[in-house]
Amino acid sequence: AFDHLPRKQRKYIGDAICRSIIEGVALARSMAPVGSGPRDPDVGRFKEGIHAKFEKEPHAFVGSIEAAPPTRDAQVKAMSIEFGRQYKGGKKRQPKGREFRDTGRTDPVSVMRRTQSIIGPKHVGRIKRAMNKAAKELGLK
Repeated sequence: AFDHLPRKQRKYIGDAICRSIIEGVALARSMAPVGSGPRDPDVGRFKEGIHAKFEKEPHAFVGSIEAAPPTRDAQVKAMSIEFGRQYKGGKKRQPKGREFRDTGRTDPVSVMRRTQSIIGPKHVGRIKRAMNKAAKELGLK
């Protein structure tokens, strides 16, 4: 049914999604941690890696806020910042033939989950308003 809407009404919904995504990216970047010292210079790049993704699929507009590029290293770094990490002991995590290394721990900084909880209710309202406006203009309401 979405594809059968006139272009003007689809634009209302697309604009609402786009507005929420842009606001979410700005909020996530403002809450992202900044690198602290020579131990972890990649944390500063986490902030730069937060980006928006907006595409039109066959029967929907899809928008998302991505924390990192799709590369493995960037995803691991983003997950360790979002959920933290902790060395729990055991030999499986240690490289063979080397001395014991304590890899330490990182406290979680839940940037993406906080962004979702703040932007989520606003996004729902925007989409409802856009859909109601489109329905009213078409005479469906």
